[in-house]
Amino acid sequence: MNERSGTLQAIAIASLIIGAILLAFSAPFYIHQADVLRTWPAADAQVLRSDVVVDRISQHEQFYSAHLGLLYTVDGKPITSELTSFQDQNYDKTRARANEYQVGSHHEIRYNPHDPLQARIGAGWNAHFFALPLVVSGCGLAFCLVTAVLLIVARRS
Repeated sequence: MNERSGTLQAIAIASLIIGAILLAFSAPFYIHQADVLRTWPAADAQVLRSDVVVDRISQHEQFYSAHLGLLYTVDGKPITSELTSFQDQNYDKTRARANEYQVGSHHEIRYNPHDPLQARIGAGWNAHFFALPLVVSGCGLAFCLVTAVLLIVARRS
C-alpha cells in the first residue's frame, strides 16, 4: 500500500464515520414524525391569524416566519394555538406559504393528546413533513457514497 492509498483510506474511514453519525442522528427525527402521524389525533382547525414575522438571528441576518393562530376543538373544548408553519430567509417564499393559510380557512391539524396546544399543520406521509430527517439522512448517504468512491480509488492506487 502506497502513501496515497493510505491517505484515501483514512479519509474514507472519516467519511464513513460522519455518514454513520448523520444516519443515526436522523433516525429519531423519522421516529418522532411517524409517531405524530400515528398517535396525534386529527382535527379541523380554523385559521384566526396568518402573519409573516421577522426573526433576527444576528445583526446582519434574519429569517422570516409564517406564524399562524388556529382555533380547533379537543374533547368539546375550544383550543387556540399559535404555531410557525414555515421559516426561510426569503420573504416572498415565506409570504407565499403564509398565503396558503388565509384567515377563516380550514385545515387539518394534528395535536398532541397530552398537550393539545402543541399542533402540527400539514402533517402527512410526505417529503415536506419529513424534510429535516430526509436532508440529514441524505447527507449521511452522500458521505457513505464518498466513502465507497474513495475506497475504490484507493484500491486502484
